[in-house]
Amino acid sequence: MLIVTNKSRRLPLALAVAAGLAGIAAIIWLSSGGALGDRPAVPSAPPTPATPTAQVNAPARPLGLPGMGADLPPAPAEDPARVFDLGYAGGLVIDPGTVTALDRLHTLLGENPTPDDIAKLENKLREGLPREEAEKAINLFRGYRTYNTAMREEVMQMGIPTTRAEADALIARMEGIQHRSFEPQAVDAMFGDQNRLSRTVLDAALIQMDPNLTHAQKKEQLDALRATVPEAQRNSIPELPAEPPSSPTQ
Repeated sequence: MLIVTNKSRRLPLALAVAAGLAGIAAIIWLSSGGALGDRPAVPSAPPTPATPTAQVNAPARPLGLPGMGADLPPAPAEDPARVFDLGYAGGLVIDPGTVTALDRLHTLLGENPTPDDIAKLENKLREGLPREEAEKAINLFRGYRTYNTAMREEVMQMGIPTTRAEADALIARMEGIQHRSFEPQAVDAMFGDQNRLSRTVLDAALIQMDPNLTHAQKKEQLDALRATVPEAQRNSIPELPAEPPSSPTQ
């Protein structure tokens, strides 16, 4: 049984994604030579939880999770299946938290695992989960490894978006890789909230950098955009900084 849910139970993940995309917006602003009053406001990343020291061969933050500011602890080596959630009926729960589970498995293996390392991990998953759910978890992890490789090879080659068309192309490429790597239901359950928030944060960045909008127009559009996201995520779209005072006339 596969239990698919869109309920986001790990809000810091979504906020970290938003912070990372807003950071990209700040880079766009710096490269465009905008005026100080046009600098995009960047939301603070969520507090970094205390985590065990990462192992020496732990990989860099997987590209499937742009903006993750805090390292996650690796999956427990003795029972990596514990990172997954099972529903009341024993089915594997697929939701935004599944991405965190897969990330922890990735961290456990390190950047360049051998086929033997991967086989041992998969056997551990088979030992720790019901047979059908173990195979689903293994397929998800295989897809996640493919996904991160494609993100590195394809998305990073696109550079930083500076226009609406480039931002749309970036998001479309990311979503395309997701659909190549996972089943459609899993894509929506794991990445749906993240993708929607990513689009919203990039929209906000483009509004803040638009030289054709007045400060009042930017504020109006950002307020309207902020109202479209769940209340818990609204600080992902920071308030527009106060308009700089005009220079006194001589």
